[in-house]
Formats: sequence, structure tokens, C-alpha cells
Amino acid sequence: MKKTLCYVLAWLSFALGSAFATAQSEQGKIPDAPVSAKLLPKAISARFMSIAINKTGQALAVGERGIIIRSTDKGLTWKQMHSPVDITLASVFFETDQRVWAVGQAASILRSNDAGLTWQVVRYKPSDLRYYLKVVVRNGIIYVASSDGELWESRDEGVGWQMTTLESGDGFPHLFSLAFVGQTGLLSAERGSVFVRGEGDPAWKLLPTSYNGSYFGVVPFAGQFLLFGMSGRAFLVSADGMHQRAIETRTAQFLLDAVVVPEKNQALVVGRGGAIIVVDADGQVVNSYQRPDNADITAVAAQGGDVYLATMKGGISRFKMADLLHAADALPTGSAK
Repeated sequence: MKKTLCYVLAWLSFALGSAFATAQSEQGKIPDAPVSAKLLPKAISARFMSIAINKTGQALAVGERGIIIRSTDKGLTWKQMHSPVDITLASVFFETDQRVWAVGQAASILRSNDAGLTWQVVRYKPSDLRYYLKVVVRNGIIYVASSDGELWESRDEGVGWQMTTLESGDGFPHLFSLAFVGQTGLLSAERGSVFVRGEGDPAWKLLPTSYNGSYFGVVPFAGQFLLFGMSGRAFLVSADGMHQRAIETRTAQFLLDAVVVPEKNQALVVGRGGAIIVVDADGQVVNSYQRPDNADITAVAAQGGDVYLATMKGGISRFKMADLLHAADALPTGSAK
């Protein structure tokens, strides 16, 4: 499993170099007691893995070395916050405008009750040799997707946790992302593994898919799921998980993150090589764009016509959605391979 983790966490390893590629083997060397992240003069130029924005426009980004940055002016300026851990954080999520969750390496879970101004350690256990990859909160239940097929849930604000292990035909795949449409949940994972759980289902079920590569992400989109991953593969999956339709993305780059822009009824999908793809609710590519610097994009967020991007070059950039829709440069036309 350690070898496969280094491979399937490509979206992490290429973003932060060898730090992620060796994360699983190095995790055993992390002290049992968390060490606070260093306050750095150039922290806003660090490499970030996740961006979250609340309804009031406050934004957070988390990434390497436990660095957490915060903006209260819609991304115009950023400031590093005190972080209680110095390990890589992979995901951040606003439960409410004030309560925020973040997860990452060393089986770490952090919580903030003041919109990311201060943080507390909820869980930190390097000896578990687990990498928490995604945190999502729905109806008061905190879900954490983890390596080795582990899905953690808490119904009491992080006090107690219950773990479910999901298995595919190839073992216990690493779980990358989780989304809900109505009462149905969809989990994206490695080696073509996708799990679905509908209303009334006693357990998560393996959903057959037409592609056996890793699915790095899934987001709810216009009453359906937008599922995406390696080699430019992307699909629209019906709300019940029963129907799947391939999207011709015009790229073979790994697709790593996505955000829905409700005002446009469109989704932005981003990934390696600076790929940015605009998809409508029918699964049609409205526009596709290649960053001139080809910098791998690790995270995307959007609000009020503004788009926020994190790349492996470091920092958070902001631009207008309208500018993206009229971008002159386009990705080469062609089917994903």
C-alpha cells in the first residue's frame, strides 16, 4: 500500500515535490505531539492544496508545512494564521460562516470556531500512518476521506469518530473526495473506484465505472455529480448514481479540483499543466484554457464572479470569471487518452 500511495497521490506529490511522495514513509518519524507551523515572511507564497470561501467572502487556503492563510477582503490581501501543526494540510471546509474544518497528514483534524482566525487540534495521530485527504460537512455530520479506504464520520462536532473501511476488488483504495446530491453521496477513489450511498442504503456500495484510473474529485453540479480524475477523464453521474456520461474534456492532463459557479450554471475543472476547463450542466465544454506558464493547478474556488487558483508555483491568484470565459488561448482539441 505504501508504494501505491506514492503513486496515486500524484496530485499531491507533483504539487509539493518529494514532500508528498514520501509522506507515508516519513509519517512514522513525525513527533506524537503536534508542533506549531512557523510564521514565515513569505507564507502567502507557499503551495496550497485547498481553498474555501464562506458566504461573507472570507477565504482560507491550507497547504504545505501546516501553513494557513486568510483573507477578509475577498482575496485582495492574505495573512498567515497561527496553525497548531506543521504537517501538510490537504483540505479545508466551511461548515458555517464561522466554523471551519481542515485535515491532512499525520491523521490530523483541525477546527476553527472563528472563521479561521484561531485553530484547535481535534485529532492528531502520526502513528496511524494515515493521510486525511478531504473533509466535508453535511447535516451536522463531519466526513473525512482518508488513505487505505477509510471514511471517518463524527456526529458530535468531532468529539467521537466512527470509521468505515471501503473495499474494492483491488483492496482498500485511497479515498480522494466526497460530494452529496440530495440524499445520495458519492466517493471518488483510486484505481477506478467510486462508491455510492443513497437514502436508506445501509452501507456504501461500489459503483461500476468505465474507467479504471484514479478519480481525484467529485462535486455536486446542477442536480448531478461531476466526477473527474486522471488522463483528463470526467463524467456526469446522475443523482442516483445509476447513469454516467463521459465529458470530452479536450485534455489528457490530470484533473485535480473543480468548483461550481451557480450564477453561470457552469463548473470549472482544473489540473496539471495549468489546464482550466469550463463545463456546462449538459456536459459540454464551453471553453478550455491553458495557463501560459503551464503551472499545475492544485485548487480552485469561486465566489461572486471571482475565481481563486492555487498552483505549484505558490500563492493564490484571483481573476474574473468573465475573463476566463473569453480567454484567447485554448487547449488542443482532442479526446482524453
